[in-house]
Amino acid sequence: MCDKRRVVGIAALVMVTLFWGMTFTVIKGALDDAAVSLFLGQRFLLAFGMLLLAKPFAKNALNVYTLGRGIFLGLSVVAGYGLQTVALLFTTASKTAFLTGLNVVWVPVIAALFFKKRLEKAKCVGMALAVLGIYLLCGLAGASDFSTVSKGDFYALASAVFFALHILYTGRYAGRCDSYWLAVIQLGTIGAIFGGISLFKGYPLFTWNPEVAWALLLCSFLATVLPFLIQTIVQKWVSPTDTALTFCLEPVFAACFAWALAGEAMGATEFGGAALILTGMIVSEVWPNKKRV
Repeated sequence: MCDKRRVVGIAALVMVTLFWGMTFTVIKGALDDAAVSLFLGQRFLLAFGMLLLAKPFAKNALNVYTLGRGIFLGLSVVAGYGLQTVALLFTTASKTAFLTGLNVVWVPVIAALFFKKRLEKAKCVGMALAVLGIYLLCGLAGASDFSTVSKGDFYALASAVFFALHILYTGRYAGRCDSYWLAVIQLGTIGAIFGGISLFKGYPLFTWNPEVAWALLLCSFLATVLPFLIQTIVQKWVSPTDTALTFCLEPVFAACFAWALAGEAMGATEFGGAALILTGMIVSEVWPNKKRV
């Protein structure tokens, strides 16, 4: 029998990846006029403020357990972003994108090693197709990127591990914590750290830049507030592995929007990669599973 809540949850996560993909081109343009740490600090602090406005709708009061878990999840995101950024200093963008995307593999591996979760064949096939799809979508087919291994590659792999931990532990805490407060504390933690980094580098955090104002507002709400709130709610019903597979659609939507709106090249190989990712998701969902991980 089909679990309606799970179907709704996966549909909501697809919408999240659509938002992320749609704003990718917007963020890229904004970074031409603002430093990465400044943009991220403003983005997450603004999102934190937006979500605080919804406090009257919170069902429960904030407790110490939720506070600690929210800070931990926020730190996982910061570590993922930070390592991904450092990786770009030592390796190519396409390689970084691919290696970071391997969090789809790390999620079930970590779940199996530390949480004793069993992985079904459907998930293995779905992950294999998704990884191949990401490889093609990143334009690595026929490229020489993997002819050498740099320390940037290890930073990117570590980044994927932290993003995987965020997905896994969000799934563990979603049913134990108030969804609203779990999202608020995460955003506050991320905003405070990136904001602190921005100030340390000498960037005035609370400044108005009309060049990035629209991108900042759009990304704070669509790519930050809604995704964090949705994820903390629906991972009560959707497994971490299914969440990771669904998040593989982010580069698909990003590439399609960049192709449609910014005129970036996207050939048969990239479209083939996108199709493989989608096929991996479908196989994972349609193939009968005895137990979901």
